[in-house]
Amino acid sequence: MIIKRWLAPRNIVYFMFIVCVVTVILWKSEPAERGETFKPYDTEFFAKVQDSIFDGFDNITGTKNGSYIVPNYVHFLFFGKPRLSYVHSDTLHLRNITLPEEIFGQKFSKEFHVWHAGDVTRIRILIKYGGIFVDNDSYIVRSLDPFRKYEMTIGITDGYQLGTQVLIAHKDARFLKLWLESYRDYHPDKFYFNAGKKPMKEIINYMPELVHTVRYLLGVEGLARRLYIWDSWSNWRKYYSIHLVIRHRNYLDTLWNFLKWPNIDENNICDYPHPFGEMARDVYGDFCPKPIA
Repeated sequence: MIIKRWLAPRNIVYFMFIVCVVTVILWKSEPAERGETFKPYDTEFFAKVQDSIFDGFDNITGTKNGSYIVPNYVHFLFFGKPRLSYVHSDTLHLRNITLPEEIFGQKFSKEFHVWHAGDVTRIRILIKYGGIFVDNDSYIVRSLDPFRKYEMTIGITDGYQLGTQVLIAHKDARFLKLWLESYRDYHPDKFYFNAGKKPMKEIINYMPELVHTVRYLLGVEGLARRLYIWDSWSNWRKYYSIHLVIRHRNYLDTLWNFLKWPNIDENNICDYPHPFGEMARDVYGDFCPKPIA
């Protein structure tokens, strides 16, 4: 009798709903629960940064007198032809760079080639020059100078992963060397494993003193709802930078918003009603029509 009741159509629907919910929870669970494994502390691995010029450096307070040790270089990376019309600067240097095909003899993933190659290239750029690396879809709200007194500064995502969108580092930062070295164990089938998960679990968790971490104000966590769905979000001005994830709006925005605003550009930004519109107009507002008095 109980079995017959449970098999009633309504209960079958409930059962299928529960199965779906459990499936989603498992899918969104922590990486280790999905079969990703991380290495234990490796003395030989961390020995690679012994005798560094930063031995004993305090990445909580930075330099004792507050002086800057990270050069004021801002790096952008474009593979192929960038969708960029104008660059205005009195100190601009363009350097040719080739999309790498492999790392430590391991071919980059075909599916994620550009992204994985970009992750490695930004590490190599900072190792060579030091400075501030900024992703092409990052919005800088305030000066990043306060972080130039640290050996290296990183942002932490809401999934407790390293955010690669804004990186501030001295070229001899110990973490940079270890981060690149960790790619000897490259996982081509995992989109963000080597860039964001592995360095957190296998380097920073063991030696947090290697970097200055910023939990929220570098804006590398998921902020799409606040940018494109919320009606207002005044706190964006408290951030130093914000990752716009604008290339991912097709699945992060609501269907209604995306259908109404499939593209956000210089032609419609003056009327875009969500918080990203306010941010864009803060720098682009002079080009918007002024209301008639």
